[in-house]
Amino acid sequence: MATAPFLFEKLKESYAEQLPFVAYKIANQNTVKAVFQKDAQLHLVKDYTEEGFVFAPFDSEQAPVLFPRHTAMEVPFAMEDLEKVAFEKSKVFPESTSHQEEHLQLVNKTKEFLGNAAVSKVVIARSKTISFPDFNFLKVFQRLLLHYPNATSYVWYHPKVGLWMGASPELLLEVKDANFHTMSLAGTQTFQKAVEVTWGAKELEEQKLVTDYVVANLKKSVTSCSVSETHTVRAGALLHLKTAISGTLDADKGLSEIIATLHPTPAVCGYPREKAKAFILKNEKFDRTYYTGFFGELNVDSQTALYVNLRCLERDNSESLKLYIGGGITAKSKAEHEWEETVSKCRTMEAVL
Repeated sequence: MATAPFLFEKLKESYAEQLPFVAYKIANQNTVKAVFQKDAQLHLVKDYTEEGFVFAPFDSEQAPVLFPRHTAMEVPFAMEDLEKVAFEKSKVFPESTSHQEEHLQLVNKTKEFLGNAAVSKVVIARSKTISFPDFNFLKVFQRLLLHYPNATSYVWYHPKVGLWMGASPELLLEVKDANFHTMSLAGTQTFQKAVEVTWGAKELEEQKLVTDYVVANLKKSVTSCSVSETHTVRAGALLHLKTAISGTLDADKGLSEIIATLHPTPAVCGYPREKAKAFILKNEKFDRTYYTGFFGELNVDSQTALYVNLRCLERDNSESLKLYIGGGITAKSKAEHEWEETVSKCRTMEAVL
């Protein structure tokens, strides 16, 4: 088995040679996996019978990118290999006043839409571009591994698409044999030690909307479905409400059908989905591309494990990075609070820079 230093060196070499790769660690596991492509060809998913690592955009009308398992590697996750990239003194990346005003206006516009369109929730997002000419993706990736053990962390690169990395707290879908697992995740607050966690009506309502939608739609593609109690989970410096959903797939349904049922989830899009998605595409002033899409193993060793692409960044060009953040808007949303929530979420990625 390869060692961590060997893996990091291979990632560095592949990036310098402009060859596609992905390296990732599943939440709470002690192994880093990687896939390396031997050429720069762009492979696309056609029907989800393919095998490899998938990287899918938010807009489900666009085809996901696939890294076939040409070269796969696993290395043990050793803390001592990562100590040298512990957090340094945090840099400050100020928010733009004009961007804040734009977001506040969009929140209020979204609330007006909710009142007039029989829509319960819309998830709106924004991007933040920061200057970072000395960006070192290996150092940032290792910080993600070290400091967000409860998230699924990754670094992904294709010369025809770009470099992305992130730490996702949300499972989209896990399938093994005929059994599946998914979750609904909504609500956000900052983790504070020694403070009892309480949730407001807005967050509890948002979580129920997400759960009800996922369960109602899954029943079309499964033979059984069970729902756990809702509980609080921690993802870095943030807390979320989580409900686990599991069951048995209908033998007549394929992966493509259940993925289409789940993606994009109401946690990243809204409810009802088609109306919410149409509003997003029309009113957000940027292209989400792969933010709020999904990534993960597709039919690898007869298993599939896909994660929602949250808490992520894109290397925009050699001098700057683009961070993506969003939040769910309901009738109870307050614009200033929603802005502050995106600022808190943004710090997840800013902290490892």
